[in-house]
Order: sequence, then C-alpha cells, then structure tokens
Amino acid sequence: MRNKTHIFPITCLCLLPCCRPSSQSPRDSINISAPYELDSLDPHECYRLSDYAIARHFYEPLVRTDAELKIRPCLARSWETPDPLTWVFHLEPAARFHSGRTLRPQDVVFSIERLARNPALGMRTLISSVEDVSAVGPASVRIRLRRPLGVFLNKLIFVPVIPEGSDSEALAAREDGTGPYRLVEWDRRALVRMIRNEDYWGRKSALQRVTFLLGRSPKQGVEDLVSGRCDLATCSEAALSGTQERLERYAIYNHPSIFVKYLGYDLAREQTPYCSLTRNPFNNRLVRQAIDLAIDRRELVAALGVSATPAAQPVPDFIFGYHPAMVPAPHDLARARSLLDQAGLGGGFEVTLHARQILLTPAELIQQQLALVGIRVKVESLPDPEFFQRLARQDASFFISRFGCVTGDASDVLEDCIHSPDTLGCYGGTNYGRYSNPEIDRAIEQSSLETDPQVRKRALQLIMETVAEERPWIPLYFEKETYALDKAFTWQPRNDNFILAEEIGIAPR
Repeated sequence: MRNKTHIFPITCLCLLPCCRPSSQSPRDSINISAPYELDSLDPHECYRLSDYAIARHFYEPLVRTDAELKIRPCLARSWETPDPLTWVFHLEPAARFHSGRTLRPQDVVFSIERLARNPALGMRTLISSVEDVSAVGPASVRIRLRRPLGVFLNKLIFVPVIPEGSDSEALAAREDGTGPYRLVEWDRRALVRMIRNEDYWGRKSALQRVTFLLGRSPKQGVEDLVSGRCDLATCSEAALSGTQERLERYAIYNHPSIFVKYLGYDLAREQTPYCSLTRNPFNNRLVRQAIDLAIDRRELVAALGVSATPAAQPVPDFIFGYHPAMVPAPHDLARARSLLDQAGLGGGFEVTLHARQILLTPAELIQQQLALVGIRVKVESLPDPEFFQRLARQDASFFISRFGCVTGDASDVLEDCIHSPDTLGCYGGTNYGRYSNPEIDRAIEQSSLETDPQVRKRALQLIMETVAEERPWIPLYFEKETYALDKAFTWQPRNDNFILAEEIGIAPR
C-alpha cells in the first residue's frame, strides 16, 4: 500500500489547486516546496523528521514547542508533577478527532501503550522511561516513570495521540488525528494535499488549503518558485544565485539550522565491507583523528557557497547542552598524515562513502580533501529510503548524513546516536556505526536523571568533551536554512526547521 498514491476525496476536493502558478492561487491556499518525504500515514512510524513534519499537521501530542523550542500546552492544557516519577496531564476538553470523536484519557493511554508494545514503531524509544500510564477521571492522565527524567516533556513532543482501538491497517488507510488539517491526497513520490480542519479545537489556521511538494532539492525549490508552482520553498543561497530579478515578490529568510552534517563509520566489525583493507581502519582512533584533521571545514563551507558554520560538536548554540568552549579541530594535513603513519596506514586506503542525495555535493568535497592524505573515496549517493535501509542493516562502512536535536536538548543526539544500541530499543536508535563505550553510556544515562537544569547542562557538556576525543562520528558544519516566501503571506522560521502550515498567515493587502 505504501507505494501507491492515496487519494481521499472529500466534498471540497474540487477547490484544491493543481499546483498551478501561485499568482493564480487563492490567497487562502499555499503550495510549499520542501525536502520532506512521507513513508507512512501511521504517525507512530514517523521516526524520521521529514515524516513527522507532515504528520504534525494531522496529529498532535500532549505538549508542543513554539518557534524558539519552548514547551507549550497542546492536547494537555496543564500538568503537574506530584513527585519526581509522576506526571499528571489535564486534557483539553474541546479537542476532537477528525472522525468527530471527543478526545478522552483512554486515547492517550492507548497511544502510549501501543508504542510500548510494538518494537517496530519508530517513536517507541521516546516512551522508554514510562512505567505505567492510566486514566484519572474523565479528563486527566497519569504517567509514572521508571526513573526521574528531566527531558520527559521534550520527548512527549513526538508522541502523537491516536484514537483508542486504532490499528496499523486503519492508520495506514486514513488519518484520524486532532490536528489543524485533514488529509485530502497523498502521492508518496510527489505531494501531500491537506485542507483546514473546520472543527479544530484550537485557533483556526489562516490557510484553508495546503499542498506540500515532496522531496524537492534546493535547486528544485528555486525552480518551483520561478515557475510559480509554489509560494514557499526551502532552498539555498547558492540555488538562489542569479534568480533575484525573477523573485522580487518573494521575501528571503536565512535561519540557523538545527541539523549538523556529519561523517559516520562502521565501528562494530573487525572487517568492514566497503574498504580495501582486511582490518577495519575506523576502529583505530588515530585514523578517526586523522580524518578529522584532514577536513578543512572552512574550505568546505566556502566551496558549498552557502552560509554555514564549521561544527565542533553535534548541536548549535541554541540547543540546551551546547558547549561554548569547544572549537573545531584545526585543519592539519601534516598531522593527519603522521597519525595515519602511526596507525600503519601511511599508504592510505580505499573506501566507499555512502551519501544521502541531498548531501552529494559535500560528499564530493570530502572526497577531494581526504585524497590529500591518501584516503581514496568513492562516493555513492542514495535516496533517503534506500540510504537509511542500508544503514539499518549495517551495509555501509563510511557515510555522510545529518542529525538535529528537534526537542531543543542535546540528549537527543547523545541517546540516539552515541549511546550503544540496547535490546529494549531505548537507546542508540540512530547509532548506525554501532559505537559502544560503557563509560559514555553510563554518563548519558546519569545525565537524564538530573532534574536541576544547570547540573544537567554541565553533565551534557562534559559528555560532549569526551565524545569529541573519541570521535564516534565527525561533525562537519551547520548550514543556515534558506526559505523564500511570497510576500502575500507572513511567517516566522522555527528553530527546529519545521514548516507548519498553521503558523503561516496572510499579509494585509
């Protein structure tokens, strides 16, 4: 079913735009060109951020974040913590599912228990700390934790509430959330159309009809703007070059990105499949240090032609846990060659670098830089589904990807990417290199127990220092996100880089 086009006719379908030039579109409709992909309508399967960016329009969590990543009420209008292990949430009485059913505590209980029972659901790791969940009266939910967790609310942001009794087949066939928009049409390869939920419990969105054009690269985004196919596009400064005269009616936004681009490698096997050596070179910390020193981040950023910042750690400065004293490793080819000599690899080696298609250009630049120290790289770019399937089955030796702490907390990257994968699926969900360090694991787990924000921040920063020495993967740069928006609309970019249609307004005439 996933590979088919899903069309959900409703009475207003005839009013939807067919991606015609935006100058002809009604002012209450918008076409958005974005790199998002949607693999499933089941919101509990949406572990990738691009999936969640779409699903968030249909489904909602107990709490949400604003554009600055501050916690705000959503389906829970208020909450309290009687003790460090107990959270009581009081539900919004006006919230209703798209089917018309009123939100009940049992829906929240069912949503969390469904995630806990099914290890195949991507969102499961977010509720790993939950010991028990139960209804308290007609409008409240009590959640008991196994241990105190300072970032519990941050994790709940990505736990969508679904109706009690929903199964995978029903969720895959039709959305039924409490969100501000309803699904009209989904073509997995091309677009998602949605229409405003006129019975939404909260503030009604300004835009009645929204179309997301999926899988659009920055260059394609600019093409969509120039052709009038879209009104808002995720693009890049480089892609916009030379088009300014044709884009006079668009406002350009440059906003710091939450995503760090990084290099990862296989750290689990003595022999790795896409390398010319019989022994896996990435298991040697000297080799990892050499790669880090061989990369000239400033040259890399300059060659990309984008506004970006070299990275010394996996989080930008607006994320809780950022370490202000850490700076990028200096570019030093002589030192890099010396380290490879010490590792017994003075002659270098050959390796395949698997890259997401959206990161092909930086992959090719990395290829050129590593050649200067004898590491001969073959670049193979892949679409996201194939790329992540390959990493999930450990069918890669060297790869380039990106990661963002969208909860606003550095524990995201430490728990998901650095901590050893565990059998319960609580940690290491995106630790594709299978890095394992018991000392770092214990420090990560202990940091999550801290309830004093300043103590926990320092704990996260100390872990960042250790991770920088170990180099389980190599942070490269933070690129500013560039957006172009028709001046007929108003909007403020978010720190998590999500485009949420309900936050787009219509400019006064």
